[in-house]
Amino acid sequence: MRDFIDVWVNIQAWLFETLVSPVLFQFDLMEWYEPAFNAVEIVMLGVVQIAVIALGMRFFEKRWPLEKTDNDDLVAVDRVYTVLNKLGVVPLLVFMVTYPITNQIEYVMRAWGFMPFRVEQLVPWLHDNALASFLVYFALYDFAAYWVHRAQHRFSWWWALHSLHHSQRQVTVWSDDRNHIVDDLLVTLALAILAQFIGVQPEDYILILMVGRLIESWSHANVDMGFGRVGERLIVGPCFHRLHHALASPNERHIHDHNFAPVFPIWDMLFGTAVYDGKRRPTGVDDPVVDADNGRGWLAQQVTVFGRFLRALAPQVRRSSVQPGLRPPAE
Repeated sequence: MRDFIDVWVNIQAWLFETLVSPVLFQFDLMEWYEPAFNAVEIVMLGVVQIAVIALGMRFFEKRWPLEKTDNDDLVAVDRVYTVLNKLGVVPLLVFMVTYPITNQIEYVMRAWGFMPFRVEQLVPWLHDNALASFLVYFALYDFAAYWVHRAQHRFSWWWALHSLHHSQRQVTVWSDDRNHIVDDLLVTLALAILAQFIGVQPEDYILILMVGRLIESWSHANVDMGFGRVGERLIVGPCFHRLHHALASPNERHIHDHNFAPVFPIWDMLFGTAVYDGKRRPTGVDDPVVDADNGRGWLAQQVTVFGRFLRALAPQVRRSSVQPGLRPPAE
């Protein structure tokens, strides 16, 4: 393992010194030296994740498909999302916005003498058990992600963005990255701030993201298989998460407001949002405006969904500007 880590770090250093460092120097951006070095690792991890999805997960989809994917155009746009997200193009844009914010928060925390809380303060033996410590922080991160996911469904302006993810009629391993850039920005910012406040170490944070996102990619897989009765209650699998993408019907208007957990179903079970009924349902949305996303490419989806977001946000702005005691204007 030590040899593997050394090879990984050497490749990261070579890529940074050969491709990235000269650009930073040329444009006088050396203050971005450390985050840029970390960004190289994110791209490397993205390459690994794409390889796992394309060579590993896709094998199971082809061998044991749950549904026939008869329209490859619908899936093709999700592959674009995966490449842009996993290879760092979208994360780079998000990072350029979130890094100054999180950096300023860290500066203020230090100026106020605030030290991030670490679980090891409560459970000292975790200091000597790296795996247990990682799993604890992973669980805390997933717990926060569960509530962020519920917020994406709770607030109309956020759902206007997140609905893009649910509009896919043919959910596959490529569908996890099907998100609007603004949605990615909000989620990343919320979880990065949380990670700062609970003291997640940078190396653990990157590993949490990689492992978590691989599990999330698998949970979207179009496969007729699962982890079994016990396993499905320990780790989110394709059967559990597919219900979250189920097409609403007159009898199940809010079926997609269940099974929110990204990795650990325990959060859904604890807070009453878990459904294990074994039924097979079509995926997608019953809103024709949102369903129309399926006929658009990546750029058109981004532009259209941003328009939905602004229209959903406008009533919120109008209501907040109305004085107490006055009714908002008719919509």
